[in-house]
This record gives sequence, structure tokens and C-alpha cells, in this order.
Amino acid sequence: MRKLTMVSAVGLLVAGSLTVSGASHGSTDAERSGDRDRGREVLAPDDGWAAAEGGTTGGAEAASEHVYTVRTQAELREAVQGDHPKIVYVEGDIDAMTDDEGNALACNDFNDPDYDFDAYLEAYDPVHWDGRAEGPLEDARRRSANSHAGHIRVEIGSNTTVIGLGSASVTNAAFRLESVDNVIIRNLGIHDAYDCFPQWRGSDWDAQYDNIEISRSTHVWIDHVTLTNGDTVDSDEPHYLGAIYDRHDGLLDIARESDLVTVSWSVLADHDKSLLWGNGDNRPEDRGKLRITLHHNHLVNLTQRAPRVRYGQVHVYNNLYTHEADSDYPYGYSWGVGVESAIYAENNFFRLSDGITSDRIIHQWGGTAIHESGTVVNGRDTDVLAAFNDANEPDLASDVGWEPELHGTIHPTRAVPGLVRSGAGAGKLRAVRPGSDVR
Repeated sequence: MRKLTMVSAVGLLVAGSLTVSGASHGSTDAERSGDRDRGREVLAPDDGWAAAEGGTTGGAEAASEHVYTVRTQAELREAVQGDHPKIVYVEGDIDAMTDDEGNALACNDFNDPDYDFDAYLEAYDPVHWDGRAEGPLEDARRRSANSHAGHIRVEIGSNTTVIGLGSASVTNAAFRLESVDNVIIRNLGIHDAYDCFPQWRGSDWDAQYDNIEISRSTHVWIDHVTLTNGDTVDSDEPHYLGAIYDRHDGLLDIARESDLVTVSWSVLADHDKSLLWGNGDNRPEDRGKLRITLHHNHLVNLTQRAPRVRYGQVHVYNNLYTHEADSDYPYGYSWGVGVESAIYAENNFFRLSDGITSDRIIHQWGGTAIHESGTVVNGRDTDVLAAFNDANEPDLASDVGWEPELHGTIHPTRAVPGLVRSGAGAGKLRAVRPGSDVR
């Protein structure tokens, strides 16, 4: 049985507005006791693609009545709705698999009356069923999945800043940005976007939720977050119908014409299908979009997609990649060169466990080129593109047709491990809630 973390619920929803016990509304005069109200901070004017075309300000202009501190899943879901400027401070450890009173929920609490898992397995067993699940039991699974999604998904509106206080976290939730603009998520752990009702596809199970999904959205800054699978390890999941019962999709997926995103100073750890940026080979509408910057992040024990890119111009610099020999997530590759992709990778540091050779860092997924320079692998300056080309046919070219212009300081590669280990991840920003009750 999965472990669910209990949290205390404080606050209530009244007449469609959020009221939280002990919280204050209003802005701060920025500095108090050496700490800063980072809720009103905006992205620096040169900090990657999210700084282009007007920049990213999130909820910095929020009126006092739209500044909230939340401590439960219900409060969080309510506070982030709407497109007006708003700042949402997350306090403590929120478990999305709890009801409004803080009582633990299990997957079967979302079961449709017509859904029975044992009957589902029997109906779609490949012994007598060919292909993807269809029919009344699949329809009941979908209704169950929709009920679960309505509870655990955090649907963030435009002009929003979500920021954790201290080492705040949200577990068993899936953050989604769908068709929105101007969003900041900072200083927050987001763990175990766990799908209770994956679908049988005929040969494997398909989970739906990402820790953060960005779809048809623009001007997004993800900073100082920590994204993991929490206590759920994929390899510990049971096998049904001959395949592992996969509960996880991506860690941070960016797709469907999304554009102008910066991901900085974050930890992304212990996951298989990690960063999928562009979700289809035949999506010409993504041309000119998916412009993303990934810098000063620690990518730990990721099997694949760190990132895998289609179409986009993606700047990948000053990141630390580590893979440990005893990881539950075996190493596949890091940089996926997809259709019409243009990855510009510079000054990244890799610490790979024994037996993982540098030619495996790049994987060709239908693309033709990647710029790679300044890479250090296990302490040695390494031409990773040359290593790939020596081991694979056809060669990848080095000219991707663009050079990044929007970026902060690009540090020497050998400085990256120290900088990233000390600065990346949730809990590394000292942030206070606004008003007179700062403590």
C-alpha cells in the first residue's frame, strides 16, 4: 500500500474567496529581518527565453486582496484560479490525496460505480483482447480518472506567482498550465504526480500526470523547484497483463505550442520520462515555438529526456547531471535530438556512474544537429558530439542555426557542481509571507 502523508488543514473557503487562518493579505516593503518577499519578484530581463517579448512577471502586480497563504489542497486549487494577478504562498507540506478536512484518500475513493479493476484486467487481457482498451469498463475507468484528476490537478491561471515558504511541498498533485500566460512557480517541492487510473494500451500502461505540465502557454518561469517521484519507485510497482503498472508520466513536460520558458536553479530527480519538450513529430504548428532555457539545474538519476526536444530552440547551459550506480532509474540518455530541434548546450557537467560512456549522452530522435561545447564528463573535458558521431550513423551536425542572446552569466564548467549543489532546489530561497505577521 502506498504511503500517504497526513497534513493538518487550516483555513476555509467562503463565498468563493479564500480565507486562511493566520494569514495576512497585502504587499510587503520587500525586506524584513534579512528576508525578502519574493512573491513580487519578476524574472530578470536577460534570464533566458522567458525574458523575451515582454518578460515574465507572474503575480507581481497583485492587489492586496489577491495575495494568499495556503496550507491545503483545496485552498491551493482555489487560490490559483483566474487570470487576475495573484500571489499564492504555499506553507507546509500539502498532500493532495486528502479531503477538505485533511483525511487521507485512497485511489478507490475515486472509483466510478461501474469500475472494477479486476474486471478491467479480465476484460482486456491480451489472451482474448487485442489492442487498446475500449468499451464500458474503459469508459468507467475514464470517469474514475476524471474524478481523480479534478481533485489532484492544480490548474494555474495567468498572471500567477506560486511560491513556497521555507521548504514547502505538494505531494500527489499535478500542476498544469493550460492556455495561460505569465506564470512563476518558485521554491516549491512537487512530488509524486501519481495516476490512480492508468489506461491499458494493448502492450503497456499509460499514465497521464506530470509534476508540471505546460501546454499552449507562454512566459513561464520555473525556479528553485524540486520535482521527484516521492516515495513511489517505478520498479516497485506491480505487473499486470505482462507490463509494469506505470503510475508516472513526465516530471516537467512542455508541449503544444508553448513558448518562452525559463527553468532555473531546480532539482529534477529519480524519474524515467523526465523532460519532454514537444510531444509529436508531426506538429508543424510548433515551429517557431518551444523556445526554452534550462540553466543551473541539478538533474539526478534521470533515465531519459533531459530534455528530449522537438522543433524548439532550447538553450541548455551550466547544468549538473549526475547518475548514481545504485539508482532505481537506469541511465538511457540525456539530450534527445528530435525532429527539427535546435539544442544549444554549453558548459554542462556530467558525473556518470561506471560503464556509462559519453557517446550515450546524446540520442538521435529524428533531428539532424545539436550544438555542444564546454562539456565535462567525470572530470574530463569531452567532445560529446564527436563521441556520439564516432559511435553512431548518421552523424549529427553542430550548426543549429541560432546562438542564444538572452542569458545570465555562463559560468566555467568546472564551477558548475559547486554552484548548483549549493543553490539549486526548493528551500534554497529565503521567502517570507507579506504583512505584519512575518516570522
